Amino acid sequence: MNIPVLETSFNGLNNLLYKSYLPKIINTAVDAGFFEELSNTPMNFSILSGKTGTDERITEALLDVMTAINLLEKTDGKYRLSFLAKDFLLKDSAVNQAAAFKMFSGSAGPFDNLGEVLKNGPSEFNQKMWSSREAAAGMEEGAKGGLLQSVVSFIKDIPEFKLCTRMCDFAGNTGYYSLALMDENSKLKSCVYDLPEVCKIAEELREKEINRGRITFHSGNLIEKSSFGSDYDLFFCSHFLYEFAAKNNLSVFLKKVNRSMKHGGLFVSSHISPASAGENYLTLTIVELITRCMGYPTHQISEMTMKKSLNEAGFGKFRIKQLDKEASIPTLLLSAVKINEE
Repeated sequence: MNIPVLETSFNGLNNLLYKSYLPKIINTAVDAGFFEELSNTPMNFSILSGKTGTDERITEALLDVMTAINLLEKTDGKYRLSFLAKDFLLKDSAVNQAAAFKMFSGSAGPFDNLGEVLKNGPSEFNQKMWSSREAAAGMEEGAKGGLLQSVVSFIKDIPEFKLCTRMCDFAGNTGYYSLALMDENSKLKSCVYDLPEVCKIAEELREKEINRGRITFHSGNLIEKSSFGSDYDLFFCSHFLYEFAAKNNLSVFLKKVNRSMKHGGLFVSSHISPASAGENYLTLTIVELITRCMGYPTHQISEMTMKKSLNEAGFGKFRIKQLDKEASIPTLLLSAVKINEE
């Protein structure tokens, strides 16, 4: 027998394959009630098994997996929640990310038809996929996992923000960015633009908000919309401009933005920007593959593309912050000031 001489170890790739099982395992632990039961009192696997009606030996093995990925801690045979689990897996947590975990588990995943799409190309992208109550809630929940906090921190530190009174939150979903920014600026009012179905959901969800009187929802086709109000001193856009960039007409859209704003007004963008190496690069390559399989052109805009298009549209005085770990997906925050009329 000729035994092959290996240049490297299969260990790293094997570990990667086994990690692909984790979302299903985590979701099973969530559905079984493990995290809720452990939220107040540490306990051993036998007691937890009795409380949740689960098999003891399988419960122990599952808890050990949760411990290995730092969702639980184990001391003297008793399991307790880690801070990671307390923040993102408990039902009553303000930043619960259960929806994100569900997206990565079970069948009907983004790559179920990858072979077919690879040969035949994607179907037409359906922009109404975000128009359900569940999708709207999931987007807000995801933003609260770090991106919302980072965006608010970035904007409130910009000196011009303190003087802003009228905001356009373009493709703003249910207005959660607007509401968070209004908490930081008592004079700020916001106009949120999104699809008709999304605006209807937003009206229902925000009916009893304290700042409801300072936010209005405006519906329409966001790609084709020719105008969206005027006299804004703050224009915010998050994860929407990708298609314009892919079709090389980003500056055309930004010129419309320019015309809607006051001179000296503040434009802020929050979009995924390409990474060159490491785990972030791997994540972004997978996100990009999912995006193209769905029929959408791209989910990345480079810093250079944003700056060039904004310059062409009459903006300058850039401020930049790259989020590598603060958000679930690496994101570029960019602000610019309107310095010329278009």
